[in-house]
Amino acid sequence: MSKLEKHLRSNEHILWQGKPKFAPFLFGRGLVVSLFGLVFLVFFLFSFLQPILLSGVPLEFVLFLLLFSLVPLLMIFGPFVWGFFAFRNTEYIITDQRVISQSGAIGLDTRFVNLEKIQEVYVNVGVVDRLFGTGSIFAVTAGQTFMGMRQGWGGGGSMAFRPSLSSLERPYEVQKLLQEAIQKVKKSDI
Repeated sequence: MSKLEKHLRSNEHILWQGKPKFAPFLFGRGLVVSLFGLVFLVFFLFSFLQPILLSGVPLEFVLFLLLFSLVPLLMIFGPFVWGFFAFRNTEYIITDQRVISQSGAIGLDTRFVNLEKIQEVYVNVGVVDRLFGTGSIFAVTAGQTFMGMRQGWGGGGSMAFRPSLSSLERPYEVQKLLQEAIQKVKKSDI
C-alpha cells in the first residue's frame, strides 16, 4: 500500500499511481551543480593548493585551505545524496478527483490539487529525460502567482505550476489520462 493512499477520500478512486524513475530523478536534479562543483574543485586544486604546497607553507595553513575544498565536494556529491533521500519519499497518485504528490529528502511536502482547479497539463522532456526516455508533467492551476516569465501565457491572470510529477516513464500516457480525468470532472460540474 502506498503512503499516499491514507489520504484518499472514501468515494475517491485511483486512476494512476507511481514513482519517478530513479536515474533521471537523481541526475536531473543535480547534474549542473555537480559539474560546476567539479570545475571549481579542479580550479582550486591546481590554482591555489598546488602552488601553496610547493612553496613550503606550514601544514596548519594547508589544512585550513583544505576546508575550502569541502565546498566543491558538497556541490559535487550533495545533490545526489539529497536526491537519493528525496527519491525514497517521492510518489504520485492521480484519482478521479485530485492529483496527490509527495516528495522531500528530510521533511515531506504533500500536495493535493483538485482536478477542477487545473487549467492546463503539459509534458516537459529535458536533456536528462531524453537520455532515459522519461518526462515530467506539470499541471497549471489558476489563482496562484507564477514567479517567472509571463510571456506566452496569454497575459491576463496569474498562474502557478503545481503539482509536478517528475521523471516519469511514458509521461504522455499519464498526461492523457490526467487530461481525460480533468475533462470528466469539469463536464460533471456543468
